[in-house]
Amino acid sequence: MKRVVLGVISLCLAFSSLLGPATAIAADDLHPLVLETSPLPISLVADPGTTVTTDIRVKQAGPGDAKLQVKLQKFGAFGDQGKPKLMDPEPGDEFVKWVKFDKTEFDAPANVWQTVHMTISLPKTAAFGYYYAAVFSRVGDDVHRDNRTNSIAGATAVLVLLEARNPNANRTLVLKSFASIHRIYEFLPSSFNVSLDNTGNVHAVPHGDVFIKQNGKQIGVLPINAGGGNILPQSVRIFPAKWTDGYPAFQDVLVNGSVKIDNKGHQVQALSWNAGGNNPFSKIRMGKYTAELFAVYDNGHNDVPIEATLTFWVIPWRFLLAVLVVVVLVGLGVYLMVRGTLRRVTHRLKRLRRR
Repeated sequence: MKRVVLGVISLCLAFSSLLGPATAIAADDLHPLVLETSPLPISLVADPGTTVTTDIRVKQAGPGDAKLQVKLQKFGAFGDQGKPKLMDPEPGDEFVKWVKFDKTEFDAPANVWQTVHMTISLPKTAAFGYYYAAVFSRVGDDVHRDNRTNSIAGATAVLVLLEARNPNANRTLVLKSFASIHRIYEFLPSSFNVSLDNTGNVHAVPHGDVFIKQNGKQIGVLPINAGGGNILPQSVRIFPAKWTDGYPAFQDVLVNGSVKIDNKGHQVQALSWNAGGNNPFSKIRMGKYTAELFAVYDNGHNDVPIEATLTFWVIPWRFLLAVLVVVVLVGLGVYLMVRGTLRRVTHRLKRLRRR
């Protein structure tokens, strides 16, 4: 039986994906506003001609009380990282008229969760997917949006993904690419991207793993879409995976528990030779490896597999070059010593023969 999902996902749009907690901060000198929303995905069965209701929780976590408002927008896919693109409803967007909030303005005492009931009344003609954003902000504040990054300041949004049951629903994911960032790595981490295209008319959620193998032996498992992010219809989303289990490997430099940032805003990393574990030699990463992707998604009837394989290399060439130089120098030294010894022995033998 096909599942019909009404998902409620909270996020701060400046750092958002289709899943994740939400915190938005709007600061002024007197009354800083810090909004938090509860990230509780909700799954419901919804048929055309029925009504579904869900609760959205929001809290003003900054000092002092506030008066909040909620407004409805729609959203689509922004880029290929799963970020939503918020848009104002257009005259033809009849589906926004299906939504009612039990309150659009309300008092929000500091650090007290408030609940807003959202009701969606589906007409009998409803079909496939509908994507809403309930945007919370302080009454009277200007909400600024950066069209380049699609971030908003002074507000947070709760995304609502609604699928109306329809026999013609098409949930199809196509693997566009499974690629390694580099074919040859000097050191770990090794990074991979899984690019999936939703060619259907409703959102879909893939999940799976990338299995790292060497000589047929599995030595690593990298989860894909562990957070359960959605891919909206007619959009492409890239899911990254990173293999860090082993050494030598570049690791973030921490200062007081936070990643150190250089003057250019880049994370500072250092090469680590810390193997850890009882068998450090098993963690040395060098040679040819295979990455095998196995993921699945529910097309409404059954799980559909997505599979791909690639090879990559880990070759610490500078380390190997240094070892080679040492070996050559040691070998040259031994050769010179042996040759000098042989010359001295030969010279003495010649002198003995002359006597």
